[in-house]
Amino acid sequence: MIEPVRARILTPEWAPTVIPAPYDSLTADEQAQHLADNPDSFAHVAGSPPESFGHPTEHLHHATRSTKALERLIGLGAFGTEQDPRLYVQRVEADGHTQHALLGSVRLEEHELRPHEDTQPARVHGLAMHFNEVGRMSSPVVLTSPRPVAVTEVIEATVAAAEADPPLPAVLDTKTVDGARVTLWRAVTTAASTGVAVEGPLYIVDGHHRIAAARQANFRRVLVACAPPAELHLGSFDRTLDELDIMPRRVAELLSARCDVTEVADAREARPAQSGSIGIGVADHWFRAERHESDAVSLGEARLTSAADLDAAFVHDFVLTDVFGVTSPSDPRLSYRPTTVAAAYTPVTIMLAPVRLDAVFGVADFGGVMPPKTTYFLPKARSGLLLVRC
Repeated sequence: MIEPVRARILTPEWAPTVIPAPYDSLTADEQAQHLADNPDSFAHVAGSPPESFGHPTEHLHHATRSTKALERLIGLGAFGTEQDPRLYVQRVEADGHTQHALLGSVRLEEHELRPHEDTQPARVHGLAMHFNEVGRMSSPVVLTSPRPVAVTEVIEATVAAAEADPPLPAVLDTKTVDGARVTLWRAVTTAASTGVAVEGPLYIVDGHHRIAAARQANFRRVLVACAPPAELHLGSFDRTLDELDIMPRRVAELLSARCDVTEVADAREARPAQSGSIGIGVADHWFRAERHESDAVSLGEARLTSAADLDAAFVHDFVLTDVFGVTSPSDPRLSYRPTTVAAAYTPVTIMLAPVRLDAVFGVADFGGVMPPKTTYFLPKARSGLLLVRC
């Protein structure tokens, strides 16, 4: 059941300056610059503790700063008074895609939420401390369901009402600092105040650390955005290395043990179009590596159920480890960059094709864990629209 929420809603006049860009679309330097340039950004509240934090005292200081930032925004009138319980429909238009989602809450003890990615304990602890200090959620966990009939009905009814004459007025309709358009409506139909039943399990699309942290913080419920599968668009993350101590020719030789390797003209030609193909840039050389049939998962109708078959697993278990000597996904030399972000030069770039959605479901159904940053769903849900006590 996706239940209505009591929420304080971001006021329209504050929306353009408060709603931040998705944090994982920014580098660490860009995140710092965004915070410096945008004192009213909700990123001051919702930004995850830096991965360099390890001691609980650092997490506590970060959580305290987040609380003060939120109290400041509330004091300035950025959020209205708490509303009666309602469901909301959100539309995000960004990166050439449009996504609708139903915003509400899910009780953690009553619904099965299936993950597909592992979490980092230190980051979970930091977020849990953040939740305990702030006492609210504003960054929704994005969920989906293979059978979203009731969710889709509410979304479609609300969008139809917004396009009617006279139209259902939007609670918010704004452009964000990164150029996205975000629209929020109070959901229509009787389910808006009673909740929407969902058949079967819900799958975590984005927010694995938030779910784990909410459980650690003893939250009873979490704020969610449930999007029908047809509204989800899969991108991917490039892996980049800021150091290079191997010649391009040697990289090609090592890759050829498990791939058919072709040198190509540029990054555009190296960019893979389907699973089983990997693009690799080394200095000024670009290669397209096609995994040998014994390594690559079939691209047919069979449902992938093992995370070990994924290109991301192949990259982390072989390419990064055996070719470039990077044995940990958190190695400081290794960074992850969404393909929607303009590429800056790096000594090494590794490009993957997007994972199929049925592969995400298959791995989750069998309790598997994908490597870090295997999936990148578009458009990204935004923080700062609603404040919900959990």
